[in-house]
Amino acid sequence: MIKKILLITLIGLNLIFLLAGQKASGQEPRGQMQQGNLRRNLVTLRALRMTQVLELTEQQTAMIFPELNRAEKEKAELQRQLALEIRNLRQKIDSGKSTDEEFEAGVQKIRELRHNIQAREQAFEDFLFSRLTPVQKARYIIFSLEFNRGLMERAQRLRQPGQKIK
Repeated sequence: MIKKILLITLIGLNLIFLLAGQKASGQEPRGQMQQGNLRRNLVTLRALRMTQVLELTEQQTAMIFPELNRAEKEKAELQRQLALEIRNLRQKIDSGKSTDEEFEAGVQKIRELRHNIQAREQAFEDFLFSRLTPVQKARYIIFSLEFNRGLMERAQRLRQPGQKIK
């Protein structure tokens, strides 16, 4: 019964997250929309798996998931900015018309954005750990490593032609 309530709560929170974060149709290029959908699907999958693995209580779920959604929205925006800055830096390299100062400013902005993404991830993990039991913390560490490794392995297979995705 509690697992059903948690699942319904999680699905509801994710629907709110998805609806609040969507832009009007036609405002984003198709590739960005697909990338956004992929990101949201991965966030939802991670949240569902995390709920199962950590065996979160209803109270823990009610505290953790709003912060998780905020953290993911903030990271998505930072990653969008990072992609834009990387694209700008590539254009500067390709054009060959930029000054050393312009390159330095671009590199500094990218480093700052990467630092901000890592800081936001750490802030969420600190928040999460303040609400978990020691056993749940241990489960989270293992879950996080295995989940990320699994994503990397699947991405590697996608890059190889003719490979099936498991």
